[in-house]
This record gives sequence, C-alpha cells and structure tokens, in this order.
Amino acid sequence: MSDLPPEPSRTPVAIVGAGPTGLSLALALARLGVRSVVLEKRSAPGIHSKAVGIHVRTREYFRLWGIEETFLREGTLLPDFILRNAAAGGKPLLSFRFPLLEKEADTPGLLVLEQSETERLLLAAVEATGLCEVLFDAEVVELSQRDSGVALRRREGGPPLQADFVVGCDGAASFVRHALGLAFEGATYSLRPMLADVRLRDERDQLPWPRVFSASRGLSFSLRIRPGLWRIVHLARREPESDEVSEEEVGDRVEELLGPGPAEIVWASRFRIHRRASPRFREGRVLLAGDAAHIHSPVGGQGMNAGVQDAANLAWKLAAALRGGDRERLLDSYDVERRAVVVEHVSRFTDFLTKVFMQAPAPLRGAALLLFRAVLACPRTRKTILRRMSMIGSDYPASPLLDAHESAAGLRLPNPLLHGSDGDNGVRLYNLIAPGAVLLDVAEKRPFLTEPPIPQVLRIGPGEWRDPSGLLRGILGGRDGYLLVRPDAHIAWARWDAEGIAEATRRALGEG
Repeated sequence: MSDLPPEPSRTPVAIVGAGPTGLSLALALARLGVRSVVLEKRSAPGIHSKAVGIHVRTREYFRLWGIEETFLREGTLLPDFILRNAAAGGKPLLSFRFPLLEKEADTPGLLVLEQSETERLLLAAVEATGLCEVLFDAEVVELSQRDSGVALRRREGGPPLQADFVVGCDGAASFVRHALGLAFEGATYSLRPMLADVRLRDERDQLPWPRVFSASRGLSFSLRIRPGLWRIVHLARREPESDEVSEEEVGDRVEELLGPGPAEIVWASRFRIHRRASPRFREGRVLLAGDAAHIHSPVGGQGMNAGVQDAANLAWKLAAALRGGDRERLLDSYDVERRAVVVEHVSRFTDFLTKVFMQAPAPLRGAALLLFRAVLACPRTRKTILRRMSMIGSDYPASPLLDAHESAAGLRLPNPLLHGSDGDNGVRLYNLIAPGAVLLDVAEKRPFLTEPPIPQVLRIGPGEWRDPSGLLRGILGGRDGYLLVRPDAHIAWARWDAEGIAEATRRALGEG
C-alpha cells in the first residue's frame, strides 16, 4: 500500500503550472488562508537559469509573503547597475543608481538569481504552508466549466479535479488558454539571439559586470549569475544559419566579453523573442496569469516579474470571491488592472529597449546610448527611469474596484521608513503589514479613528508611528486623512473624513 496521501478531488483553486507565477499565486493564496492544488506537467522543477533578475516590486511582494530575506541570502543584490564596455577594458557606459529610490523603497536594486533557484525557494515556501499540494507529472488535457465550478482531467486518467476557480500559469504555449479558445495576439521580432550559461574557473570571474560588446556584426552582453556562473547573450546582425549553438560561437562571445580562456558550457540555445497577449485574462471561472496571459522581450528582465505581480493582484481577489464577495467585480478588475500595466508599461518599455538596443544598427545604438546617458543626467528623468526599471512606477487605472473619482485610487503604496514613539532606528512600512487589507490612519491634528472599518489599522501620528519621509501625507495632499491599502499593496482610495468610510471600504474590497 502506498504511503502517499490520496490526491484531492476538490479544491478552491487549481493552478496549472508550477513556474514562478503559479507558485507565487499558491503562496499568496496560502498567506490568505486559501487552499490550492498546483498541477505541473514536468516531472520535476526546472533546472535552467532562464530569467535571472528580480526587481524591487517583486521583492516587495516577497517581503509581504515572508520570503524576501531568503532570496536576498541566495542571490546577488546590485544597488548600482553599471553597464561596462568590454572593448574598453570595462569602462562604464551607463550607470543606474538605485539608492536614489531609498526614500520609497527598501534596499533598492536588482537581485540576480537564476529562475531555477527562484522556483526552488518558492516551492519550499509553498510546501511549508501546508495549504497547497504541488503535483508533478500532472499534465492537464481537458478543461470544462459550469456555473458551479471547473473540472480538470489529467493525461493519466482518473476522476476529474473539481475547482471553484482555475488559473492557467502554464506558459506561452498554455493549454488553458488554448482550451478557452483565446488567441495570443501580437508579433514575433525578427531576432534570434544566442543564450548560454558558462562556468569560469579563473581570474575572469572577478571582472566587473554586467558587460557589453558592440560591433557591426552584432551585440553581446554578459552578467555573473553567481560566482563562477555567467550568462552570455549574443545578437548577430545576420540571421543565424542554424538553431544549433556551437562551442566555437560561445567561446568567441566569451572571449570578446571576458577575455581568452576556457569556459565550460552549462547550456546554450537560440530563441525567438515575442510580444503577445491574450485578448482577455478571464473567461468565467478560469483566469490566465504570467506567460500564459502575456509574453515580452527579455530585454529589461520584466517578464517573470510581471507574472509574480499578476499573482499578487489575483490572489486576494480569488480569496474574496471564495468568501462570498462580488465575484464579477473582483475578477473583472484583475483583467482590467493587469492588462493596463502589461500593455501600457511592461510591453511598451521592453519593446522600446529591444528596438533601440537590439534591433538598431551599431551607429544608431551608439546615438541612443548617448541620448540615454543625457537623460540619466537629469535628476527628474533619472528617477522616472529607475522607477520604471524597478517596476514600482506602475499604478492601476480605474477598474470595477477602483473608482476613477476616488483620490489616489490604484497608486502603489510606497515603503517609507517609519519610526516608533520610542525613537527607534525605524522599520519599513511593508514590515508592519500583515496579510490582508490595512487602513492607514494618518493624523496630526485630529483623534485617531475609534471604530475602523477593518481589523488591521496602522496609525501614523503623535504617539504612534511617524513618517519622516512625508510620503503618506503627501498622498493625502499634506492633510490628515485615511488611506485604504488593498492586500496587493495598492491604494484603493484616500479620504479626509470618516463619513461613509465603511461602505467605501466594502466596495473597494469587493465585498458582497
């Protein structure tokens, strides 16, 4: 008799795909007390590095989920991202100084960590909750939904898994998206870059990075994933004759970027770059997230991060719907809000970087580099670019949950350093927020609210927490007021008196 527990036949949420998006969704749901099952057709977690950058906004969600410190221990944090010219002995070409964002974000910078490690850490965190079962070798081949729920069948047969909701996090070739009959609209770039991970065991491993080598024949880029392991990317001006990547090709790129010497190829491939999105991220009780919903150029490293942020937006809405909330408004808002960020911010930003720095001829790349350097020299535009790169500059538009007439609706909650009444060294705002919505009661000249509309309240004012940055009062126009913060750390509204605050809270959180 097997010692394995019986597989579930019913679950509140079934997640198809155990990549970063699916595991993030499972973890975010568990933090809100919601059980889920993750179905992954692979036989084991991924072993390749794939995406290697984790941006500030994603790390803010990891902090809210209690796992950021683990990621910081395992990865390499770059407070300053200095792109260096390999042809000029590593001379700096462009400098991105993320500490300029310290007022509104904690330890800003790019965290370098291979996707296989990201998946490993997320999987461990998910399993530790005891609220999710992750099943490998579990390929979904049939999906049918009714008013009461969704049924999933697996290739190996057996009874269907019944779920209240299903979320397709199963990548660009998503079975779930195909089962819904949804197109994947967009385009494929006329580019076939070469990607390789190589091991170095000599002094070149200590070279400053990231590095770029630009020539008429193409563009090469390298960064160190971790000590001894380097990512090499090359885009040739001419279409490669073969999809195969030769040792000679990788060796030539390593030499021009890092100098001569041996390099062990861990893996290498050639890939296409796409810019596509599903026309809808929701169809009834079935939703799409991550690459199943949208894919982007890897330039800028925002694709995987966008999937994690999809999960943060969706998790609390599924939890609210399961508790009897207004299902239509909750789930429609996911489609509206995430589509806007994906199309208006992520897709446009990565498309711009791709066309300027990968598709343009070498002389135009040089001109663009000079222009970019001039833009970064201006403090105002420099901060805007850093916020865009860090993915903390994306606010949500009006949606079924965000009233366009409400002040501050959809803004990302900043993460300032707060100080207690005892004059401590301070603590970041996100460290004080437990799972769920929170009301920030910001008061200097009036009493604090005595009957708040939700259990979790943070009082900012005399005798409580102080905000020396002034960011929270700034959102309120420098006045006393209230900020309702959703579980995804976006502001639902700002108000200046308590009248009608309970009803406004219920509506913003999608309560029935």
